[in-house]
Amino acid sequence: MESVQILSQANTEEVLPGDWLVFPLQRQKVLIGILGWIFGACAGGLLFIFMAPIMIPHNYQNGILAAIFSTVILGIVVYVCLGSIWALITDIMRVRAANKHIIIITPEDFVKQEGKKVVHVPLAYVKHVTARGVAPISNKEQNEQEVSRPEVGTSVGSLFIGQRAASGIRQGVFARRRVRTPTTLAFIDSRSEKEIIVVTDKSYGDPYEIGEILKEYVQNAAIK
Repeated sequence: MESVQILSQANTEEVLPGDWLVFPLQRQKVLIGILGWIFGACAGGLLFIFMAPIMIPHNYQNGILAAIFSTVILGIVVYVCLGSIWALITDIMRVRAANKHIIIITPEDFVKQEGKKVVHVPLAYVKHVTARGVAPISNKEQNEQEVSRPEVGTSVGSLFIGQRAASGIRQGVFARRRVRTPTTLAFIDSRSEKEIIVVTDKSYGDPYEIGEILKEYVQNAAIK
């Protein structure tokens, strides 16, 4: 099936085939990201305004090392500011045209639309699906690690605040250590050996979960 047909069917039909998976752009997550970019742009701009008069021209008159250090620091601050502004503009455009940002996985095809750009790769040519990062830990794995690695701090803490409370604190700390999940999901199109970026954030859902689903569909397509 052509990508135009897949997109048209996904956008117009209320009931899709049961084996189709559609991941629309999640506006709320993008809006939260926009707030972060606004903060980054403001913070970077204010830091530059504060630091530039102190470093220029004084640091550039005290030798090459001071000049290089000042240039690097100011460059980082400017990069944070301008990079945040660029990401802010990009996310605003995505939210305004949210209906044109979608990922569709069918038993035969992978289709992603980003505005006017459409990527269509038959699953037969999808290989090396890779989610970069640490996968969320399962409850079973968490319980096994808790049993195999009891912490001294928890034992001591339980003497003062109770075993239940100490266990809750330990689970909270453990969860925070493993809260980082993949932020980039990609695969290789074997027709051109080109890397195809599926997602770079969580605006379509959890990258790890999308990656696992895509792997399963690719395996099923290979069997057929």
